[in-house]
Amino acid sequence: MDIPGEDDPNESGGVLSEKSEYEPSEFDPESLGPDVPSPSDSDYSGEATGLFVILVIVFNIALLALSLGPMLAYFEGQVDLGVRIFLVGVIAFGYGTFRYVQFERERKSDDEDDPAETTHTQSDGTESGDHNG
Repeated sequence: MDIPGEDDPNESGGVLSEKSEYEPSEFDPESLGPDVPSPSDSDYSGEATGLFVILVIVFNIALLALSLGPMLAYFEGQVDLGVRIFLVGVIAFGYGTFRYVQFERERKSDDEDDPAETTHTQSDGTESGDHNG
C-alpha cells in the first residue's frame, strides 16, 4: 500500500524533483536581480525637498477648502462660511501654483547657466537629460 508522504530510497522522485544542469545547487537570493541603487546626497537639494513638503500641504489645504466650501453652501445653507472657505482654497491654490512656477523658472535658469552638468550628448548628436534611453 502506498502512503502519501513516505519516500522509498530506491524510487526516483519524478520529473519535478530533477534539477536542470543550469540550475545552481544552492539558492542565492542576491542573484534575483540588479542591486537597488542608493540615492546619493547630491541628488536631492534641501531647498527642493522642503518646498515639496510645503507644496503638498498647501495643495491638500486648497483641495479640502475648494471642495468643502461649496458643500457647506449647498447642503448646509451656510453660504457666507462656504464662500469664505472656498476663497481660502482659491488663495492656497494660487499660492502653491505661484511657488511651483517660481521654482521651475529658477531651476531652468540654473540649467541654462551650466548646461554641461544637466544634459548629455547622445551618439546621434541630440541632447537629452533622460538617462533611461
